[in-house]
Formats: sequence, C-alpha cells, structure tokens
Amino acid sequence: MNKANGKIDEIVDKMSRTMVDLYYFMAKEVVDEFGDRGKDVIKRAVIKYGEFRGRKIRERVLSKGLPLTVENLGKFYDLPLGYAWKSKKIKQEQNLLEKKVTYCPFAEEWKQLGGEELGLIYCLQDEALRKAYNPDFIFKQFTNVLSGSRDCHTVLKQDKN
Repeated sequence: MNKANGKIDEIVDKMSRTMVDLYYFMAKEVVDEFGDRGKDVIKRAVIKYGEFRGRKIRERVLSKGLPLTVENLGKFYDLPLGYAWKSKKIKQEQNLLEKKVTYCPFAEEWKQLGGEELGLIYCLQDEALRKAYNPDFIFKQFTNVLSGSRDCHTVLKQDKN
C-alpha cells in the first residue's frame, strides 16, 4: 500500500467510525427509552435505509444503461469499501460473490462502544440494500464479527439469469 492510499484508508476509517457513533447514540437512546418497541423501530428504519441506498445504486447503474449485476453493484457501491474495509474474496464468478470481511470499521467501533447488538441491527440493511438494488439477488450472511466470529462471511448471487 502506498502512502496516499494509507492516508485515504485512515480518513475513510475515521469517517466510518463517526457515522457509527451517530447511529449508536441515536439508536441507544431510542432503545433505552422504548425497549423492545424501540428496537423494532430501529430495525424498520435500518431496513428502509438499506432499501433507499439500494434504489439509489440501482438508479445509477440503470442510468448508465448497465445491467443490475453483482459486479455493477460493486462498481457503483455508495461506500468506499476498498479503503477502510478489508476482505478476502472466496469465490467470484459472474453474478456471484462470496467473501469474508476481516476488518470493518463499523464493527470495530460498535465493539469499542459495547454496541454489538445495535450493530447487528444495522447489518440488516445489507440484505435490504441488495434486494432493493436487484430483487433477484439472494444474500446470505453466515458469520458476523459482532456475534463473535473472526469475519463476516457472505454470499451474494443472482437467483435468476
């Protein structure tokens, strides 16, 4: 990694952690005030947020006249995942991506705050985003660092060709 990319990684990591802090403190207040009902509200909001992000990415891809593929989701993704996040691709084929994320600044910050449960709620937006981008997508998450695993192991594939 060159010096410029290292600086970008650092900036993205800091920005990501700041986003997490805002979510954490807002969500924690809602849950502290309203208990399980508050958790349900946060879940609904997070899913709507994921759907909103997925539709925006979908619109960008379609505006370029491109198909809604796994590859194009990655090319037009709305977060700079190639910088602060660290992952290992397990399998990559046309319209299929299996990977293990070994470092996520969001998860690291939630762990430092003791907010793993709220972080797991936030992770619900991952599937919502992908389904809103392309309803034919199947997204499976096998492990999550917020549940004590070493990585977040996921598979994204298109159900229909």
